[in-house]
Amino acid sequence: MAKGKSALKEAVGFPPDRSKATLNRTSYADQAYAYLFHQITIGAYGEGEQLPSENELCELFGISRPVVRKALERLREDDLIDSRRGSGSFVKRRKKLANEGGFTDGRLREILMNLEFRKVIEPAAAYFAAQRRSDADLAMIKAAVDDFEAYSVKGGKVGRHLDFKFHHAVATASGNRRFVDAISAVEYDVDNAVNLVRYLARFDHLERAKKVWSEHLGMYQAIESQNAELARKLMTEHLEQARIRMMEHRP
Repeated sequence: MAKGKSALKEAVGFPPDRSKATLNRTSYADQAYAYLFHQITIGAYGEGEQLPSENELCELFGISRPVVRKALERLREDDLIDSRRGSGSFVKRRKKLANEGGFTDGRLREILMNLEFRKVIEPAAAYFAAQRRSDADLAMIKAAVDDFEAYSVKGGKVGRHLDFKFHHAVATASGNRRFVDAISAVEYDVDNAVNLVRYLARFDHLERAKKVWSEHLGMYQAIESQNAELARKLMTEHLEQARIRMMEHRP
């Protein structure tokens, strides 16, 4: 994909005149990362396709190599690219989240249908988790809450795997293998839902992460206190909020 320097800057939001810019190095890295993330998830860079070199990205964005490397590092952490020494960075082969026109209405409907399924299964899992959880189960749920806070809220990164880790830990604490099997079966859709919200919200990640973490923390506290009805209620509300977060940012 070939784009001119000015077009890339305009798309990302970089000021055309760097002398008037007030953004710091982290902000430039965030913007470069957000633009490349968006281009990959909508298919502008296809699976296996090589991204522009570090030097080319520096020139295109008008930023330094350390800033470019920070953006690429975050893409690697998101499991979107592979970087090969001496060859460059390539988009990883993975299940597509979008076509060239962005997320389709059909894909959105599919994810919403999976949320409907989860709203039947997971509140019950939370209910039984509060009744049956062991100290080890509780520690596993708390670790998922803390890891999400450190990685996504404080670290500002996309913690898709940590969101799933929390829900899987709650299902495990229920003591019923069927709940674990059910949440494991929709793992890919949990991952897709997180990416979809991020895409529709145009990368307003931090605010969403804070809300999700707060909801996870509330459920943990209900399970810790063995308040089964509250745990069920909070899980139901959490999944409904996930649906709302998708719909309120829908183009």
